[in-house]
Amino acid sequence: LIMNEQPHSVYEYEVQWGDCDPADIVFYPNYYRWFDNAGHRMFSARGFSLNEVRQKYQSVGFPLVNAEAQFRKPSRVGDKLLIESTIIEMSRKTVVVQHRVHNHGELIVIGKEIRIFGVVDDAGILSAEVIPAELRTAFDFDL
Repeated sequence: LIMNEQPHSVYEYEVQWGDCDPADIVFYPNYYRWFDNAGHRMFSARGFSLNEVRQKYQSVGFPLVNAEAQFRKPSRVGDKLLIESTIIEMSRKTVVVQHRVHNHGELIVIGKEIRIFGVVDDAGILSAEVIPAELRTAFDFDL
């Protein structure tokens, strides 16, 4: 199932000195950290915070199984980034989250994460479980 491009969440972040490498540009792994933060904010805003998901569904949340990014332009200290996060696909057990990072209105990074709705069995083995109907509804996805 494919979703439109309307973001489900917007996360603003001002680049700090510690986010940058010796070339004075953002060290690329930081984008993945911000994607993770943005995704958790997105789920929380729709009533699916990590704590709520753990309590209500006995799930470990939404473990990451794949991540990628296209870096178009660098960011520097003081830049105010706008990260738009959208669930662009949802299957029975996975969600695909797209993160679009803007700097001064210009699209500079496009990231994508594939996450499962994770559960751990009594033996401690992580597996994907069917995404609850309430979560589908919260993000306008129906099977």
